[in-house]
Amino acid sequence: MQVKIWNGMKTHSIYAEAVRALVIMALALAGTACSTYDPDFIIYPQGQRQGTDIERTASSGARNAFIIYSLGFNNLSGYLKEDINDIASGELPSHFKSDDLLLVFSHNTNGSYTVNTSPVLTRIYKDRQGDVVRDTVLVLPKGTLSASTATMNKVLTYIKEEYPAKHYGMLLSSHGTGWLPAGYANSPSSFESRSMAYRRSATMAPVPYQEKEQADGKPMVKSFGCQNISSSATYEMDINDMADAIPMKLDYMIFDACFMGGIEVAYEFRDVCDKMVFSQAEILADGMDYKTMTTYLLNDEPDLEGFSRNYFEYYNNLEGAYRSATVSLVDCTALTPLAELCNSLFDSCRDGMTALQDNTSAVQRYYRSEYQNFRWFFDLESIISNSGADASQMAALAEALDRCILYKAATENFMNSFAIKTHCGLSMYLPYRGRDYLNSFYKELEWNKATGLVE
Repeated sequence: MQVKIWNGMKTHSIYAEAVRALVIMALALAGTACSTYDPDFIIYPQGQRQGTDIERTASSGARNAFIIYSLGFNNLSGYLKEDINDIASGELPSHFKSDDLLLVFSHNTNGSYTVNTSPVLTRIYKDRQGDVVRDTVLVLPKGTLSASTATMNKVLTYIKEEYPAKHYGMLLSSHGTGWLPAGYANSPSSFESRSMAYRRSATMAPVPYQEKEQADGKPMVKSFGCQNISSSATYEMDINDMADAIPMKLDYMIFDACFMGGIEVAYEFRDVCDKMVFSQAEILADGMDYKTMTTYLLNDEPDLEGFSRNYFEYYNNLEGAYRSATVSLVDCTALTPLAELCNSLFDSCRDGMTALQDNTSAVQRYYRSEYQNFRWFFDLESIISNSGADASQMAALAEALDRCILYKAATENFMNSFAIKTHCGLSMYLPYRGRDYLNSFYKELEWNKATGLVE
């Protein structure tokens, strides 16, 4: 996997178009159904039209179902298409021999936000001859809002009913803004002038938050759930609504998106999934290693630690700004003792946390200085240690973290913007005065209900 700077949509050669034409002819003769990941080039089974659900014989039950929910109707479209091509080039389940399923829901642009495309659900596997098959099993209407909890619930419910499995795992890939309210990162000041009644599960921000290619040569990053409906408007999802939209218990969730590695995210999904892999800081746009992904995840017991270590070691072996990564594997079933301890710690350290608002330089941050709209992501342990906690309290915190953090790693520096001296494996909000909207929203999160961080 090579790090690349995003330069817009890929072009297709005349040779590639000729190959595509031959594929269409062959499929028409064979009566098979498969798809590529260009949204304007979807091959449908005979008799099916775009926007219709394609009927399939229900699965009799699988061992593992690995789901990818990829939202690329934004400036990450090229990267996310490449991710799916990468996973299709790796180790895949056999349609006739394997008990495992690889299901990919994707929504990409065709080069313009004003041209609607169809989200598709595709099953990827190898046939008897060992050839890769991308079987389109569900097509949603053009213009479907895929970055919505209603669509997420519809797609996952379809998977649960049509592809029953003993175990489910899911990776979510897109832009992401941690626990922040949908749209907030774009313009905090405009949100602070709104009442809480304005918030809705899919919020349209006046201008999308989108990382652009760095003029100084730094890599582009992924920032979850971003769908542009124009060049100046976007939809996102709130994590509390996302948790309610997932209809099955997941063995694990992986966020290939920026800033998702917070205690707020993990605690919100604790009843939905057992384990979680995510990043406390940003994730470079190339994201995780899709070529080797299934070798770690489609096993009797998914190797989430090996998967996390592979991701970290790849970026840690790069140079310059590309040598930037944070990652942790969290046991969500062990978060309750941490919440109970933090409830006590927050009470005793509240004055110290209030004082930290005027001296955040003492706390380990996970945002770059040039992105002040993300100054809500700090290291959980660093917040407590800088708020006056004594030795016995810090020892208790370390013990609680050890029980729930199964793996953690961070590079020494992030994009040449800030050093990472402390990394406990979880970020957290440092309550900030004057942010009435943000603080009111935070009170709705399960983490705050359990700990009372924001009073």
